[in-house]
Amino acid sequence: MPCKPAKARKLLRDGKAKPVKRVPFTIQLTWDCEENLQPVIIGIDKGSKITGFSAIANDEILVSGYINHRRDVTQKMEARAANRRQRRNRLWHRPPRFNNRSSSKRSGRLPPSGKANADEVIRVINTLPLPITSVIIEDVLIDIAKLNDPTLAGKDYQKSNRLHENLTKATLLRDDFRCQQCHVKNTRLEVHHIKPSSEGGKNTIKNLITLCSKCHSHIHSGKIRLKTKGVSGFEDKIAQRTMQGKHYLEMNIRKKYDFERVYGYQTAEFRKELGLPKDHDSDALAIATLGTGKRIRFHRDNFYTINFRPVQTRRRYHDLPVNGAGRVKYQLNEDSEGFRKGDIVLVKNRYVKQVNSIYSTGALAFKRVKGEPGSSIPKNCQLLERQSSIVFYSIKCH
Repeated sequence: MPCKPAKARKLLRDGKAKPVKRVPFTIQLTWDCEENLQPVIIGIDKGSKITGFSAIANDEILVSGYINHRRDVTQKMEARAANRRQRRNRLWHRPPRFNNRSSSKRSGRLPPSGKANADEVIRVINTLPLPITSVIIEDVLIDIAKLNDPTLAGKDYQKSNRLHENLTKATLLRDDFRCQQCHVKNTRLEVHHIKPSSEGGKNTIKNLITLCSKCHSHIHSGKIRLKTKGVSGFEDKIAQRTMQGKHYLEMNIRKKYDFERVYGYQTAEFRKELGLPKDHDSDALAIATLGTGKRIRFHRDNFYTINFRPVQTRRRYHDLPVNGAGRVKYQLNEDSEGFRKGDIVLVKNRYVKQVNSIYSTGALAFKRVKGEPGSSIPKNCQLLERQSSIVFYSIKCH
């Protein structure tokens, strides 16, 4: 569990703890604390590009941040397929074998990009240096079972002063977040009753349509007439959003942690009630506290962005052989004076950098940042942390 920096320094000074990880900075006690653990709940706002997380305990945020998912999996799979096809074409004497990929035929198979996305969330949960007991994940934007009957359960469904958030989200999602009158996107959108409530129109998905605020006001003032009706094909879009990786993610998390699921419309309502900004980590906080209803102070004192990187490359197996040398290594140097690709190093006692590659001269190459060195010789570098496929970046927010 977290402690104050002063206490951590005293524990390290007295030999009662040892450092385990640099980012997030983690120490481990060298004496038995009788396993007195406190329950930690982590809320996950799952997204395709960015996933927000927030871990809470003792009515405070312990750690939060963003998971930046890899976006190159599909391109890498396509490149691998092209290389395989090219290599197969060179082996003219060998008959093609298109039915020898058992992994692509197994039951419940996920696309590689979807599986990688779910695995990254699982790896982060397992990597966080906290005694996590419960994981709560936002499933989808809406609860399909309650679309046409928002009074199924709970006091939240008895509100009559405005349209229920579940129906609002469902209508926007069905209409692809686009005005169905002028077809504009990326603007303020509102939900309109095709048959007005004053004339007996119901709060059902079939009687609702998405309009921009301008068209909505013009229709109510009689300046224009609604020229479209309800949109069909809603169930297919919902099924696509629901099934992609959700079952795989849930089954793997249940093996180790208590698991709960909430819906996006519930998160949106509770976040608005708490007055939190619309962001991934604030949504994750609302997800984590939705069950208890507690109001926890929102902050980003221990905020991290998490990226992923491969620790090796298989490019040598795809490139064309070199005459007289056969298949050559993609990277000439695997290490340089003990440093390897992916290591976190301190350059000239000032810059914290990650080794992206090693030049033929033995110099270490880093990501190019203006005002910082792009490479350095090993003697000017100090090893901070060995290579890892998960990289935490500390973000100082004020």
